[in-house]
Amino acid sequence: MGDRRKGTGGRVVNAFPDLQLPARRGADAFTLSKWYLDCVAPDGRVVVGYWASLSWHDLAITWQHVDLYEPGKPPRRQSSLSSSSPPELGANAITWRAQALGCTIDVRSRQAPIQQRLLDDDTGIVEWRADAPAADVSVALSGCPPLQGTGYAERLLVTVPPWRLPIRELRWGRWIDAAVNRSVVWIDWRGESPRTWVFVDGQLAASAVVTDERVSAGTAEVAVGQRRTLDAKSFLQIVAAIPPLQAVVPKSLLALQQTRWCSDATLTEGDAPALDGQAIHEVVVFG
Repeated sequence: MGDRRKGTGGRVVNAFPDLQLPARRGADAFTLSKWYLDCVAPDGRVVVGYWASLSWHDLAITWQHVDLYEPGKPPRRQSSLSSSSPPELGANAITWRAQALGCTIDVRSRQAPIQQRLLDDDTGIVEWRADAPAADVSVALSGCPPLQGTGYAERLLVTVPPWRLPIRELRWGRWIDAAVNRSVVWIDWRGESPRTWVFVDGQLAASAVVTDERVSAGTAEVAVGQRRTLDAKSFLQIVAAIPPLQAVVPKSLLALQQTRWCSDATLTEGDAPALDGQAIHEVVVFG
């Protein structure tokens, strides 16, 4: 059931092997290293996968999780705290073999990676990298037919406990066209230090506006159309399979609410023809 070490502060498996972890700041230092991968198939099935490694206080946890969303059916969820390796990163390719989940995800990126340091101050850092902003993805999941579709993969390194981040609301999303040639990725922080990043085909927009209905960046705009709710849950529900974590995180974080959708969405840019695609996007409200 994972690796929990008393009195050592634990050890994190770094999803950024090329990035040196910041110097630890004491026994209670927080380090979260996380991968996110997704796939939207033409038949409407959606797969979302997570691999994460957390070190905090005397806790050291490696967690992996996969969700399968099928139209008209309840989500199918699989989680494991067994020791595991992060996804393998190659040249324009990512492979995640989650044996404990009966899942393999293969990602073939069509675009160059995007990397941005979202936070760097006395509290710590938030390093973000979309290794596959637009990709062809195939998923083998035990007990269901294989999936193939458009998808995305990113990783995150966080050394600030989430309840200390300057965020009241987070809006995140990614849009990919059906031909897997174009992408838009957005991160929008609202709170004491509001910040917005929107990347159009990997390029950071000089100015951008993110709402629940549209994302505007210069002459480019993604308009969200018909949306399908994938999940609406609290952080307490998210960590239900991780009892050691529930016992130590503040109640305010357990009250965090996350809502995620898969939506039809259209990109317009200047006089160019509109492009239809799919967006996976979410709103997180911190307690």
